Amino acid sequence: IRIARCKTLSPSSPRRLFSTSTDGGATSKNNMMASVVQGPSLLETSLHRPSPSLMFLPGLRSLPFWTSFDGTSNLIAYQDPVVSHVVQYLQQHVSTFQNEFEKEQANVPSDYQTGGEHDSKLHSGSWDWHSYMLQGSIQPQFAKHFPGTSRILNGLRQDQLLFEGTPFGFCFFSSLHPKSSIEPHCSAMNFRLRIHLPLVVPPNKCGIRVGPMTQEWNKGQAMVLDDSYEHQVWNDSDQTRVLLLVDIWHPDVKISERDEILRMFQHAQDQGWLKGGKDDN
Repeated sequence: IRIARCKTLSPSSPRRLFSTSTDGGATSKNNMMASVVQGPSLLETSLHRPSPSLMFLPGLRSLPFWTSFDGTSNLIAYQDPVVSHVVQYLQQHVSTFQNEFEKEQANVPSDYQTGGEHDSKLHSGSWDWHSYMLQGSIQPQFAKHFPGTSRILNGLRQDQLLFEGTPFGFCFFSSLHPKSSIEPHCSAMNFRLRIHLPLVVPPNKCGIRVGPMTQEWNKGQAMVLDDSYEHQVWNDSDQTRVLLLVDIWHPDVKISERDEILRMFQHAQDQGWLKGGKDDN
């Protein structure tokens, strides 16, 4: 399945899996939405390539990892200005994130929920979340416990960089407990990038594979990845690994396209086509 821009939203099209027209097929700019259409056959080879499980937006730059730590600083793929900005912005506030998490996490229950793209069958051991954003919706209670973190993340939100408004947008403190793992899987779509900002990293026995590449986290150094590649995570140590996970829009998705995609998801939500809605997983 791929997402394609389509001005003609007639439900009679044989290639359209569902239409999102709300105006009887009108083609005005304000009513344009992305549409899910039947795509061509999928060709698979032995190489790792983006393989989202639900939706694919063609033409986006693609790498398993968009960052590479050279021992002193992060190198950003394509020298992309948007990704560079987000990485630098988050890294500037590592101490705030870590201090608030260490102070409050014991007093706040985990809001990790299974379902959707986070299938409990993929996980072994224990994984806790403390969420600023769940399935594209900002969680008001987060700011009560983590006010500084919330204020910093609001900056990304104001810049329209957070992957907000879709069922696949997440931002949370991620605590992967000892002897826990997440099995190989692909994300539901390819038009977001996922950022890991490591706060607590056990030495050795803890890492992530994306496509053919394996990396370990470096405390305070943001890792940007495209999780539409097959990926897996493990913590075989005796300590908990903690990071701040942040989903952002893929920088190649234009503002106008974001609007169309968001309208599509909102229409699907209004029609009851999205199981569970935005507020649960």
